[in-house]
Amino acid sequence: MSLKKNSHNRILLTVILVCAALAASFAMSLAANQKDRYWITLNPISAGSEVLISDLGYTSVSLGDASSGYLSGDINPAGSIALRGIPAGELLDGSALSKNPSAQRNSELSLSVRAVDIPADMAVGELVTIYHLHDSKNGEIQAPLQRVLGGVFIAAIDRKSANFGSDIALTVSLDREFIPDLLTATTSGRLVIVRSNG
Repeated sequence: MSLKKNSHNRILLTVILVCAALAASFAMSLAANQKDRYWITLNPISAGSEVLISDLGYTSVSLGDASSGYLSGDINPAGSIALRGIPAGELLDGSALSKNPSAQRNSELSLSVRAVDIPADMAVGELVTIYHLHDSKNGEIQAPLQRVLGGVFIAAIDRKSANFGSDIALTVSLDREFIPDLLTATTSGRLVIVRSNG
């Protein structure tokens, strides 16, 4: 009788241990797959620009220990200033943002550029160098090409405007300090947009 009882107890203990192991495994799997909402950039944001809610969205991901620094969905980053360029599709890292208004250096400026003076596949978020080309008239000596600015962020491109003429409306984001230089370059000749590689 005692032997049967011991055997029954061993079987019962084995079943309990197996169930406990399965429950622990399920709990660990559930914890590992727990997803939280984080902010992600939908549009590229230039360094020195204000972060707008329209440039952001949510994504649900499981980051585990790697979550440190990324902004969860319950923190509102709108109004922060980007300390570096942030490409589209990147999880928003708190270290890339500042609440200090003095970090906002950039302003947006709209330009009219000839369709032939901008790469056909240029996209929003790219960095470009802008050159000034003087048009020679009446046999004048051609003035040399001048570099106006580098590292200029493309904020918007309106190619629809080229349907009605040869110009494209281009919005750039740049340090306010350099706006006078760029505006001066628009008063004569034409602007040529060159993609910055690296």
